[in-house]
Amino acid sequence: MRRHVSVSRYLGDLLLGSDPDMRLRLGQTGLALLLMLMGMAVVLWAAWALDRPRGPLYLWTLSSLLAIVLVYMTIRCGWSRHFRDPSLTLPQMAIAIACSASGYALMGPVRAIAFPNLLIILMFGMFGLRARSALGISIYALLAFGLSMAVMTSISPETYPATVELAHFMMLVIVVPAVSVLSERLSRIRRRLGQQKQELAVALEQIQRMAAHDDLTGLLNRRHMQVLLEQEAQRSLRSGQGFCLALLDMDHFKRINDRHGHAAGDAVLRALSDTAQTVLRRSDVLARWGGEEFVLMQAGTTISLARATIERLREQLARVALDYGDDFPRISFSAGLTEHLSGECVTETLERADRLLYDAKAQGRNRVVAG
Repeated sequence: MRRHVSVSRYLGDLLLGSDPDMRLRLGQTGLALLLMLMGMAVVLWAAWALDRPRGPLYLWTLSSLLAIVLVYMTIRCGWSRHFRDPSLTLPQMAIAIACSASGYALMGPVRAIAFPNLLIILMFGMFGLRARSALGISIYALLAFGLSMAVMTSISPETYPATVELAHFMMLVIVVPAVSVLSERLSRIRRRLGQQKQELAVALEQIQRMAAHDDLTGLLNRRHMQVLLEQEAQRSLRSGQGFCLALLDMDHFKRINDRHGHAAGDAVLRALSDTAQTVLRRSDVLARWGGEEFVLMQAGTTISLARATIERLREQLARVALDYGDDFPRISFSAGLTEHLSGECVTETLERADRLLYDAKAQGRNRVVAG
């Protein structure tokens, strides 16, 4: 069974490639080739049943197959990537229409077989075309079939009567533009749906970000941080390696809000967030825990190195100057730092960090107490 799957995968990669976009393009081209082969089989059968000359039909079949295989190889080898449309939609449609129009001239009494084939080509290819391209390929189809009808009427009027060919052409003049308009409208709907899908994806990403981040500071919010803490605790339990956890609280935050306004308090919180991005490691996670309180998780480090990082953050934050008057205090925070022990509940670690934070406040603020 495995060998069968591996052989199928190998053949699929050989014929369609491994690139998803290329596989899609070649899949569409392969479907067009299959439809063309089925149509040719019907034409050849009809020629055999009606005892029509088969030599020209064999030559037509061979040249048509060579044309579509050439398009397939152009896409498979990657040459089509140099074009604006790597799927080569217009060239494929032009070749298929030319094959149908030339086949019409060879089919004699069963030439009406070419009309459904033409409609399949138009419907198959026009989903990806703009209005101007759809109009152009429609005019091309009418010219190709009109030329074929005119030539065969002059060469073999007994098989291709002028009145019948004129009726055929008038019907094509009615049907082909209608199919073109319908296909273009469907293509427009498809593009609109694709745009809406992209907009929904962007909106979903924004919603997910809003659900996980604090609006004011851009940091993770408490709910998402709790999930990360539990995940880190589980990882610590498996590996036996702990991590450091710190509670940070902005000093005199209520006084800042009362004296300088809530805008100043918001600026203080954003200053901590901005400064943390320049000091902390990429693996460190800082979250707004609530109000003026923050939680910092540092994995893969010792408590002494974790304390050095927080001290550096505290010193950098003290250099930030906010323009809210000469009496605006220097920005500072107090922190309680501890190490999460393997097998310990995260709540216990947070409670211990909270007690250490209380000690830092009691000792005069603007300091880090570790334990």
